[in-house]
Amino acid sequence: MNNFNTLALLLIFLPMVAIVANAAKSIAKQKSSPQQDPMLQAALTQAEAHATRLEERIDQLERILDEDIPGWRARNAR
Repeated sequence: MNNFNTLALLLIFLPMVAIVANAAKSIAKQKSSPQQDPMLQAALTQAEAHATRLEERIDQLERILDEDIPGWRARNAR
């Protein structure tokens, strides 16, 4: 049951990380524009930090799954 919960958490967080990472890429593109609203810049910086934290959490969950459920990547790649 614990393995199932860990896998469920991973499946929940992966799409969120992808969305936030995509937003972070957009932020990087927008940083190159000369004029930006300071509030927008602050929001973008916060979103980028959030994306980084989520990616770190996903990495940790994947390490846990690698230890608890060997071969989970192969089974879920189908």
